[in-house]
Amino acid sequence: MSKAAQAQAGRDRARDARLKAARERRLRLDPDQIARERRIDEAAVDVEVAWEERTRAEQAVAEAEVAAAAAIEKLVAEKLSVRDIVQLTGLDQGIVRRLRQLGLDDGAPASAGSGTAESAGGRVA
Repeated sequence: MSKAAQAQAGRDRARDARLKAARERRLRLDPDQIARERRIDEAAVDVEVAWEERTRAEQAVAEAEVAAAAAIEKLVAEKLSVRDIVQLTGLDQGIVRRLRQLGLDDGAPASAGSGTAESAGGRVA
């Protein structure tokens, strides 16, 4: 490192030290500012943690829906109509249909004859 670069680095360190000292003096003049900054920092961290938990929860919901879709396809394979599945599971008809579509979108084979069983129940998925 050249002497000019060393001198500049020394000036930068001195400036940083002066800025730090000025900040500390200012904070001593306004002790409420320290508490405010701590509250802000804690709230920002709380947001980050909550958002990470939300992301994990969304992943858990997606995995549960895939499992439910697979189970619904098993019921359809047993020739149950959407109406029967709704009654057995307590899920809304719209949810059952959405989960069936999810199962079909994920490459799960549609069961042969499922349209016939559903038509017999008066419902078509």
